[in-house]
Amino acid sequence: MATLIFLISWFGYVILLSIYVNIYLIPLWIILSYALGFMTVLVLYLIQLPVIIRLPSTNQYKFYLMKSMAVLVNHFVIRLSVKVTGLEYVPKEGRLVIYANHKSYSDGFALLEVFPRPMTFTPKKSVMKIPLVGRWLKSYDVFPIDRNNPRATFESMETAVDTVKKELVISVFPEGTIKYRKDPYVTEMKSGAFKLALKAESDILVVRFDGNELTKNRTPFRSTRRKLTIFPVIPFEKIKVLSSHEVAKLVMDTINNK
Repeated sequence: MATLIFLISWFGYVILLSIYVNIYLIPLWIILSYALGFMTVLVLYLIQLPVIIRLPSTNQYKFYLMKSMAVLVNHFVIRLSVKVTGLEYVPKEGRLVIYANHKSYSDGFALLEVFPRPMTFTPKKSVMKIPLVGRWLKSYDVFPIDRNNPRATFESMETAVDTVKKELVISVFPEGTIKYRKDPYVTEMKSGAFKLALKAESDILVVRFDGNELTKNRTPFRSTRRKLTIFPVIPFEKIKVLSSHEVAKLVMDTINNK
């Protein structure tokens, strides 16, 4: 939906501006129309905010809005091409926590575009302070991470556990931050991140990101290809007797095993 609105708006603004702008300024009005197209999408999304806030976080339309926005950002901002294998391993229902390696700021958008179930994320606490954006994300039951205050993160984990129990999938990057982009292997994961799955008595879905991770340096002039590999579900029955450190090692080994 977001992409269709953007394309219609962009084309409409180009036609409108071409009537009033000098023909020699064609490149300028095409760029300006591009920006106005995005602003139109954002405005239409914000108009729906009062309704979105009232809908449950597992609502399919609510998830569709977020997924549609991810497609728009991937293809018309980041210029990201996503290839995924293993979608058949995603269970259609049940408690589920995703654990993935973290190589780029585009990881969340790439996963959101291809994932078939309503899901939410673990953004930095600072993102929640952005006007309107924070309110929007809060309505999706995100699990904010405060890197400067582990106690605050721990206290909010109980809310995240309840979120998983109502079968909204949470995606977690247990490395804690973006590691060396060109290193294909994970060398460390924060074991505390796996307490979420253990406390929620949830299955685990491991996802690995491969490909060109230099999105930040390539956008918007060069496209980037990302590959996602989804591994078979690790059932809670297999991890319930393990410590969070042992679960971390299991997930890390799964990602590193090429």
